[in-house]
Amino acid sequence: MKRLFVILALAAIAVGASAQDSILRQRVEIAEFESEENNTSIEVFYMDDETPRVYYLSLGNLGIGTDIVQVQFDPFYELFIPLGNTLDEAIEKMKDIQDLYKLPRLGSSELDGCFAVAYPDGTSTKVAVTARRFLAAKVLEFSLPGDGPVRATHITKSNFNSLLSTLKLYRKIHPKEI
Repeated sequence: MKRLFVILALAAIAVGASAQDSILRQRVEIAEFESEENNTSIEVFYMDDETPRVYYLSLGNLGIGTDIVQVQFDPFYELFIPLGNTLDEAIEKMKDIQDLYKLPRLGSSELDGCFAVAYPDGTSTKVAVTARRFLAAKVLEFSLPGDGPVRATHITKSNFNSLLSTLKLYRKIHPKEI
């Protein structure tokens, strides 16, 4: 009797475990750049379960503070920029963002983005993009408009160029991918 009960319990656990849906969706990373020096992590990815496929640029976690000094304290929320439905569209959108580094000092533009936990959730928010110059580095500040402290992240031109080069290389290696 004990043996039958154990077998039924194990069978119920196995069936229950295989029928569960995952709470977290899977991100398929295509290109990534991480720098521990200035605590930057940016990546291009798509969600495995989305149809049609949408490519996103993740600008990582935003800091909070002033226009220049940011304190990182929120490890959950990320800023996402939708890039398009194909790799070619994603590369073109990345080139458009790369052109924003040519804006005059403190020149700004706006992009559509999504500020959400772990993965894009379909909500849309305006993202202010401001060109900044620090000594020899060109930097884009991606910030959420609003009152109070500034929520932003800063991406140097060299880091962004590395990510774009990796994305172009991925495109050459996988020519049949959408």
